[in-house]
Amino acid sequence: MRFLEVFKRRFLLMHVRGIPVWADYRWVFVIVLIALVTGASLDSPETGTATSYLAGLLVTILFFASVLIHELAHATLARFEGVDVLEIVLHPFGGLARLRHEPETPRAEFRIAAAGPAASFVLALLFAGLMALASSADALSFSRPLKLLAVFNFLICVFNLFPGYPLDGGRLLRAYLWRSGRDINEATILTGRCGQVIGGMLVAVGLFIALVQTDFLDGFWILLVGLFLYDAAASIIKETRKLAHVRLMDVMMLPVAVAPDANLLYFVDHILPINRQAVFPVAKDHQLYGMLLLEDLKAVPRERWNQTLVQNVMRAVTQEQFIDMSASVSDARAQMRENGIGAVGVLDDDGRLVGFLGGGVIRRQTAR
Repeated sequence: MRFLEVFKRRFLLMHVRGIPVWADYRWVFVIVLIALVTGASLDSPETGTATSYLAGLLVTILFFASVLIHELAHATLARFEGVDVLEIVLHPFGGLARLRHEPETPRAEFRIAAAGPAASFVLALLFAGLMALASSADALSFSRPLKLLAVFNFLICVFNLFPGYPLDGGRLLRAYLWRSGRDINEATILTGRCGQVIGGMLVAVGLFIALVQTDFLDGFWILLVGLFLYDAAASIIKETRKLAHVRLMDVMMLPVAVAPDANLLYFVDHILPINRQAVFPVAKDHQLYGMLLLEDLKAVPRERWNQTLVQNVMRAVTQEQFIDMSASVSDARAQMRENGIGAVGVLDDDGRLVGFLGGGVIRRQTAR
């Protein structure tokens, strides 16, 4: 049995802004375990045992709430970049925001990845500030839990910046490699290998702490995190290699084409509200004439939209704007990056437009 299979069962916790939030079935057990350990660390004659364990439970709940905020930051930036968020999953080792598809540009990937650590860092500063206020008021029962929350969030921020996929630092590194000219699949595999190295190092550290320092609880926990990270990185590498062989015709969309002799007012009134893309293929009778970009409409005054034809605003067709349907997804993505449009038309063997890939999603409707 693979390591991750024991974490497959889950239940729905809530919906946040339309995003379902799930938890692994062992998540509750982990909450109880962490609450007990935290409560024991907070126990003192000044606070009392019952109060300490109640504070431990509260700290644990706030800790996982912080993890949720970390993932919601990813989700918010993903939506801002036009990427749908399928769900957020909380598991014993943190959380995961699952996106419908990869970001279309390295810049979007970088922003989405950076959002989580940034949120955790802000939370660390917030709890540190509250701790300082509680300490100045000699409220020890509040300052110690707030200190733990500040440390927890700071560690989440730092750990996630390790340069190994699927950690946020690995995604930041992938964005850098992607922007530097590497294929996204190649960058994913490379950062996935880094994730496996980091996972292996955590396993070694966990074994050392458990067997040499005889700190079995901390050592066992670090070992589990390492195994989880290693297995997750291995799964991503395997999936990425499969994706490299996926045919373009299996993932392309049906083209929503704009006729070259249509005017801009018709396009804005009848096509754009239904198909919220940033790029549209311009075609007639399946013949590709060019690409219409929403950003190019800004140069045309709105009062002239009903007098201006699409063919007068479109970017005339070039070889970089289309690709053969027998090409791989990797080739199509590389061409989308290089053509400066972020989209390609897919042509069959007869040169007919049969598909479309990319185009992005507009964040708000064009105002009239």
